Amino acid sequence: MYKTAVLVIDMQKDFTQPDGRFYYPETTGVMMKTFPDKINQMREAGALVVIVYTAHPKEEKEINPELTRMFRDGKKASLVEGTKGAQLDERIPYKEEQDLLWRKYVPSAFFGTGLDQVLREKGIENVLVCGVKTNVCCRATATDAYSHRFRTYMISDMLGTNTAQINDFHLEEMTKYFAKAITSEEVLQRFGRGEF
Repeated sequence: MYKTAVLVIDMQKDFTQPDGRFYYPETTGVMMKTFPDKINQMREAGALVVIVYTAHPKEEKEINPELTRMFRDGKKASLVEGTKGAQLDERIPYKEEQDLLWRKYVPSAFFGTGLDQVLREKGIENVLVCGVKTNVCCRATATDAYSHRFRTYMISDMLGTNTAQINDFHLEEMTKYFAKAITSEEVLQRFGRGEF
């Protein structure tokens, strides 16, 4: 039985590779230097690692065509099924015999997927969120984790979005209401103390 799950959100090539559609060198580029090693350390410390990915169907239309950033010509602009950008980055350590590979269809990994039930069956009490984007899918997932009554955290140095300022703003807001922002170092310390 596990006590803590690390949800690794959308670490796919559209976000993690320099030629990706939404690659942010200031945040994602920096965190990728140590991200894989930190995931391995958390798994070794006793975390259930859940690799969450998005793969939009090719012809999926946006319900609100007034949105601009993530959509082009009325269709999804990134993480489209069958494209290079939707592929998981090979640097992300996925252990098939231990980890969960989990598909989501909207920003939150919990919405309409049954993830909350699977985590409860595995004894999860704490949910740690990392990946991209801090202010979109990671924030939505963390908010829903809290709503499902998990103790929820966002790993501050393992999150990426457009700029460090945007990242910090959203982490500060989440810490006020739904999910405390803590560093990966503190995560490992808590595992060491038996808190996670």
